[in-house]
Formats: sequence, structure tokens, C-alpha cells
Amino acid sequence: LEHRLRELAFLNSGVRIHLIDSRPAEPMASEFYFDGGLTAFVDWLNRARNPLHETVTLTTTRDDITVELAMAWTDSFHENTLCFTNNIPQRDGGAHLAGFRAAMTRVVNSYAQSSGIAKREKVALTGEDSREGLTAIISVKVPDPKFSSQTKDKLVSSEVRPIVESIANDKFGQWFEELPNEAKRIVGKVIEAAVARD
Repeated sequence: LEHRLRELAFLNSGVRIHLIDSRPAEPMASEFYFDGGLTAFVDWLNRARNPLHETVTLTTTRDDITVELAMAWTDSFHENTLCFTNNIPQRDGGAHLAGFRAAMTRVVNSYAQSSGIAKREKVALTGEDSREGLTAIISVKVPDPKFSSQTKDKLVSSEVRPIVESIANDKFGQWFEELPNEAKRIVGKVIEAAVARD
């Protein structure tokens, strides 16, 4: 219960949630309130890792679909991407995750090519390489979402993917251009992942 309430407080910035457990003789109280929203969520997930840069976030609405993204690469080797639709978690991702991953792979590959780093290292980058060590939260608000099953573990609304992909591509492409030092650090990590995989 505490895990879910913390999640909801992160997803709805500025909402204060109190949880009081009166079962023990000494009642236990928890309060969840995060002004930073998804940025605070990514920072909280990365509390035991070393992020390579400040958390990047974006919030945009297009065609009645609101997309909120927050992400940061860390020095770890595991990807940790959480997906939500209308505050409901999708364990298996779906359209929003597919759009986000496609955009991330394209942005990282494009930067690696244009900066000449990929040519110098002579490696082919995959989507998996570009997501190594990435912590990301993808939250979409969709008027009439469609899921693959009653458990809502996977979003199958086809209109969501192109919107998430286009927004992520524009924003993160611009971020890479504006912050070349961070971009080089990230692409360096991605290249290391590709070399290790080869």
C-alpha cells in the first residue's frame, strides 16, 4: 500500500497523501508529498546509483494526450523504465514504451553518428545498448485508453506511440544538442555497452 501511495504522490505532483497504520501499539504514520513530480521519482529510484547528469523531464499535450517523461542515465548496467497510463502502472509497457524506446535509440544513434564517436569506435549500436543504465518514467494521460487485458498490464492504444515517439525525439534531440558534455558522457557509456556486448 505504501509503495502504491508513494507512486501516486510522485505521479501527481503537489498532492499530499497520509498513510496511518493504527494496528501496532505505537501507530505508524507516513506522508507522501513530492513537489518535483516525475523528476523526484527518477531521483528517488536512482538514490543508490550515480546519475551521469541532471534528470531530464518534459510535459506536453498533443491531441488530448498528455505525455510526461523523466529520465537519467546512471553508471549501472540495468534499465529501469516504469510506464503509467492515467496513474495505472503497466508492467508490460505497451504503446508508450515502444514510442519512447524508438525515440531514445534514434536520438542516441544519430548523435553518435553526427559527433563521429560511432565511426571512431567502429561499433554498431542497438536499442539495448542505448538504454543501459537508464532510469525513466513514462506517464501518459489518455481520454479512452485501451489495454491488452483486464489487468491493464499493457497499453495498446495505437494513437499513443507516434505522439510519445515524436515528443521524445524532439525534446531529447534538442537536449543532446544543447548539452554536448552530457551527450558525450552518455554516448561514451552506450559505446562501452556495445563493445562489451560484442
